Amino acid sequence: MAKKRIKQSVVLSVSLQKGCYRHIQVSVNETLDDLADIILWAFDFCNDHAHAFFMDNSAWSDADCYYMAEVDEDEEYRHTCDVKLHELALEKDDRFLFVFDFGDDWEFQCRVLRLIDEDTKESEIIKSVGGAPEQYPDYGCDEEE
Repeated sequence: MAKKRIKQSVVLSVSLQKGCYRHIQVSVNETLDDLADIILWAFDFCNDHAHAFFMDNSAWSDADCYYMAEVDEDEEYRHTCDVKLHELALEKDDRFLFVFDFGDDWEFQCRVLRLIDEDTKESEIIKSVGGAPEQYPDYGCDEEE
């Protein structure tokens, strides 16, 4: 039997660098893995590398982290595909870090702006400020990846 969807969404401010951020509205029924896709889409990045979330807002901390399952096949850590946003009990002003591409170490600072009592069917960018940096300034990106 399918689990009942929670009728709540979260609005996140996600910043990549000074003057470059997106406000994203997403259902709390999405997983952290889904959120990684949404953040990368919002900044026009290809999702072609490993990622992790650090809920204590400290990169590479073992205190409260979730890794992409393919990175941690021995299951030493919790996986981004196994946890939904509502399970994190996020509250207004909570901050956490999303790290993408462990070679280039793109760090996306995330902050909860508000919780909304509706289930967002499709995630959306509700505010976009600043142009995103090029993910691969010297290589280009194949959108089919």
